[in-house]
Amino acid sequence: SLPFFEQAATQARADAEAGGDDAQQAWGHLAVITGNWAIALVMNGELDAARQRKLDSAEAERQAGRPAIHVIASELEALRIDIMQGEVAAALPAVETRLAQIEAWWQRHSAGQRVPEAPDAEILARAFIAAFDIATDAHFAQEDWPAALCRIDAILAVKRALQRPAEDIAAARMNRAVVLCRMHRFGEARAELEACLALFQNDPVRSSKVLSSLADLFDEQADIAQAITQQRRALAFCEQLPDPADRAISHNNLAYYLERCGSASALAESPLHQLAALIYWR
Repeated sequence: SLPFFEQAATQARADAEAGGDDAQQAWGHLAVITGNWAIALVMNGELDAARQRKLDSAEAERQAGRPAIHVIASELEALRIDIMQGEVAAALPAVETRLAQIEAWWQRHSAGQRVPEAPDAEILARAFIAAFDIATDAHFAQEDWPAALCRIDAILAVKRALQRPAEDIAAARMNRAVVLCRMHRFGEARAELEACLALFQNDPVRSSKVLSSLADLFDEQADIAQAITQQRRALAFCEQLPDPADRAISHNNLAYYLERCGSASALAESPLHQLAALIYWR
């Protein structure tokens, strides 16, 4: 698919730079193409190229005369890639500047005022949530858990104001539980995870992830027996899923907890799960 994006982008850029009545539309097409190209490059692990394509998308949005929210959204995704590559100190101030701008637009929209820079309320909301999410990524990288919690709480406030589905809100609540665990606020973290588990009862993928997080929570509290129990429950879900990577991770986690348990039976079982993980990774 990457050669297709390159060819499509080359043609769209040529059409845009040719000028004429259709130039603005061609710039808009280029913005979409380069934005999708960047996503494909990230999935392929080509982060430097992906970052440049996101910047190309931002410039194409600008040339197309699109509202400023589109430009900032693309710039934020380029900053997300900077954070993925460890450039947190440089990227975070730029993220916060854009977040402040989007927040000002959001407040104007919430007050019923017209926002020419972000006329589509849904696009504004998505960009606002994405900006908080990217800032959260930076705080995770810094292990600044109080700051991360503040950002996640802001995401939850926006999603609840928008009356997003409970399952959608639960994804942020899972991240909140992870942060609470890192802050040793175990009771709150457990309450969040158990609420998420109830919401995801018909979703084996998310249920397995919640149970794995619960296992980690109990491990952090040195309750190895419960960590093993929850990871076995997670593995039971993973065995119903098509992705062998999920099973590999679950087997590997269970092997770790069994080794930590230290009983003769646990020590005998642990290598079996390590072997299963290796087989599924191959």
